[in-house]
Amino acid sequence: MTPGADPTAYAPQTVPPPGETLKETLEVLGIPQADLARRTGLSTKHINQVIQGTAALSPDTALLLERATGVPAGLWNAREAAWRTQLAREEEEKALAGHLGWLDHFPLRELVSRGILPDGSKSVKNLRRLLDFFGVATPEVAHNVWRGYQAAFRRSSVLSPNEYATATWLRLAEHEARNQHCEPYDRAALTALLPRLRELTLQEQAIWSEELPRLCAQVGVALVFVPALTKTNVSGATRWLTSDKVMVALSDRFKTDDQFWFSLFHELAHVLLHGKRLTFMDDRKNLAPDKRHEDASEDEANAFAANILLPPEYAAAYRRLAATPYLSLAAIEIFARTAGIAPGIVVGRLQHERVYDWAKGNGLKRKVMLG
Repeated sequence: MTPGADPTAYAPQTVPPPGETLKETLEVLGIPQADLARRTGLSTKHINQVIQGTAALSPDTALLLERATGVPAGLWNAREAAWRTQLAREEEEKALAGHLGWLDHFPLRELVSRGILPDGSKSVKNLRRLLDFFGVATPEVAHNVWRGYQAAFRRSSVLSPNEYATATWLRLAEHEARNQHCEPYDRAALTALLPRLRELTLQEQAIWSEELPRLCAQVGVALVFVPALTKTNVSGATRWLTSDKVMVALSDRFKTDDQFWFSLFHELAHVLLHGKRLTFMDDRKNLAPDKRHEDASEDEANAFAANILLPPEYAAAYRRLAATPYLSLAAIEIFARTAGIAPGIVVGRLQHERVYDWAKGNGLKRKVMLG
C-alpha cells in the first residue's frame, strides 16, 4: 500500500475463508485436526466446523490457534473479518440489485459530468457509489434522511420539482462546504463585512468568485458555488454544518448578476436573522401561493437583501429614478454609479417592482456562469 493511502479503499474480489487457511497451515505443519483439537482443548468437531466454514473463528479461538500453530491471532482475526465482510457484501449485492430502479430518478448524465458516477450504467456498482455519495445505507434510508431535512427546511416544496436532483445539488454543496476551511462563525464580523461584499458587485466574476469565498470564510461562512442541475429550481441554500460553521450555497439558476447578488444577501440574511437548526432553500417560485404569507423568514430575508443592495440613503433618489418617464439606460447607469452598485442590479429591482419592462435593460445585466 502506498504511503497515505486509504486502508479501507482496497477491497479484494475474493477472500479465502479462514478455515481454508487453517487447513493449509495444518498441512504445512503436519498437524492432524485431532492433534490440533488436543493442543487447543477444542473438540475435533469444532475444529472441523471452522475448517468447513460452518463455525465462526472467534477471537478466543484465534488465541488458541496462535499458541498451537505459531500464527498470530491477529492474522486469524483478520481472515475471519475479511471473510465475513465478503459474505455481507455478497448479500448486499443481492439486495441492491432489487433497487436498481432508484437510479432512474436521477439525472445520470449530469452525475457523470459532476464526477459522482464514472458512467451512466444502471448497475449495482453505480447504485453503491450513489449511496456512498449521499452517505446512506439504502435508498429507503436516503428518503428518510430527506424527509428529516424537509422537517428542518423553511419550504413547503423543499425538494420540488425533482427531489432527487435537488437532493443531489444540496449534497454536492455540503461536500464542498465541509472541505472548506473557515474561521469560527462571528456574527458581528459578518455584519461588518456586508458593505465590502456589496462593493464586489462592481467587479467581474473572475474577481468576486475568488474574493467572496475568501472573505466569507474569515467569518465562519463556507460560501460555495454549485451550478444548478436540470429540473431543479433552487437558487440558494443555507445550512449550519456545525455551531461555528454555516454553509451558504448559490447556484447559477438565473444566470444574471442581479439574481445572483440578491440570492447571496438573501441567504446571508438567513444566517444573521434566523435559527441554526433550520435549513433554508431559496426556491420561492415553487412555494404554494397560499403558503407564502406564512413564511415570514423569507419576507425578512428579501427585505434584508433589498436594503443591503439599495441602502435607505439612496431610497429617495431611487424613487425619483423609478418615476422618470421614458427611463433611459443612461439614467440607470448614472444612478448605479452614484449608489456604487452594478447597474444590472438596479435594472432587476426596477423590473421586479414592475416599473420597468422585463424586456428592457437586460443588456446592463452581466452573465453569471458557475460551471
